[in-house]
Amino acid sequence: MITSMHLETEDLSPVLKRVRVTVPQGRVDAGFTAAYAQIARSAAVPGFRRGHVPKSVIVKRYRKQATVDVTRDLVNEGWRKAMDDLGFVPVAEPDFDAASPKEGEGYSFSFTLEIAPVFDIQPYEQLTFERVRWNASDDVVEHELGHLAERVAGFAAVEGRDVVEKGDQILFDYAGSIDGVAFPGGTDTGAELEIGSGRFIPGFEDQTIGRKVGEEFAVEVTFPADYGAKDLAGKAARFDCKIHEIRAKSIPEIGPALAEAVGEPDLDTLRGKMREQIEAHHTQQTDREAKDALRAALIAAYDFALPPTLVETELHQKRVEFASNMMQKDKVTAEVALAAFKPMEDETRTQAEGTVRLRLILEAIAERESIDIEPAEVNSYIEQMARSLGQFGGQVRQMYRDQNRRAGLRRQMREDRVLDLLLDRASTTRIDRDVPPHVHDHDHEAADGEAQAPAEGAAE
Repeated sequence: MITSMHLETEDLSPVLKRVRVTVPQGRVDAGFTAAYAQIARSAAVPGFRRGHVPKSVIVKRYRKQATVDVTRDLVNEGWRKAMDDLGFVPVAEPDFDAASPKEGEGYSFSFTLEIAPVFDIQPYEQLTFERVRWNASDDVVEHELGHLAERVAGFAAVEGRDVVEKGDQILFDYAGSIDGVAFPGGTDTGAELEIGSGRFIPGFEDQTIGRKVGEEFAVEVTFPADYGAKDLAGKAARFDCKIHEIRAKSIPEIGPALAEAVGEPDLDTLRGKMREQIEAHHTQQTDREAKDALRAALIAAYDFALPPTLVETELHQKRVEFASNMMQKDKVTAEVALAAFKPMEDETRTQAEGTVRLRLILEAIAERESIDIEPAEVNSYIEQMARSLGQFGGQVRQMYRDQNRRAGLRRQMREDRVLDLLLDRASTTRIDRDVPPHVHDHDHEAADGEAQAPAEGAAE
């Protein structure tokens, strides 16, 4: 029985233990008796009916199989007893040193295992941080309302003018050709184009400025060398065009019309929500910076031995990521990429140790505070990511069908929740700051689309 086994433990390090398991002769003999009985029930031996083979014949023919079965059973029994009696939490597969038992003799084997380190969680109040509270002035809010008005602006037909100007939207037809031959996706009727938006390939939109409604004209451009459609890249093309209508942008005034356009009851409500959004945007950024500082502070505040396998696994992952990125970017072999990583090995190992240390600290705090992430929360997070990526959302959903990826995401979400708790409970100094004026201008510019072909089909 399991209780007849004896355990001896040797501390090789704070996170590495060797356990020696001693099994008395009676338990070994009982194991062989059970193994032979199990084999005899199904053994097919010429001259004997199944299940009626003498034990002496079974022992002679199946001693090797029985020894394998007994070894497996005794090692598994001893391993379970060690985990139950000693309370170890292994972080990697144990390394067994187990010979084969023999009938009529006692048996012993040993195994080494890495365990999670034991350490005291330091008082949260010892962590000190500055947290910024952002205030958006009336000028900043009005500036953002101006951007909002531009984003919701519509276009209305121009009256009293038939010449295209920059900023207009035109309704027109075009037919593209290369060396007089039409190409797929290069023709459209009733297309809409805002002049100056940069949606079409360089040079196209500029050549429509000054043209008149009803005029037929040709636009001559060259597709960029890095154009997505390889059969068009770098080639000169001609587009025969005809403009049917000119429309001018109609930007709602910052007032009731703008509030109505975005579904708010009045301008004061819109202003209040805009202020909250601006301040929340800046707070999220500074909170991310605070969390980065918190991570570094936690790594520096704790000093305990790390399980070697966890560090090696993290280092291996960083090595693989580096090599994969280099192979994809620079088109080199795996050997070249791994050789390039070699000088970075020591520095990356230090980073890996910090990553493992932080993970163990955050997991310990999560256990103490009973912080967990339910599967439904993970599903909701994945779905939110998928919706935000539009047509690429399906790829996100597919990626997170992998259970390892889901487990990694769940761990990240749990760690982030622990960091939120620490920021709330740390010794924090609040600092008020004003949102810099026009700080979002670059974001608005980055949101504009990149140059495309005159027809989307040409880019496919």
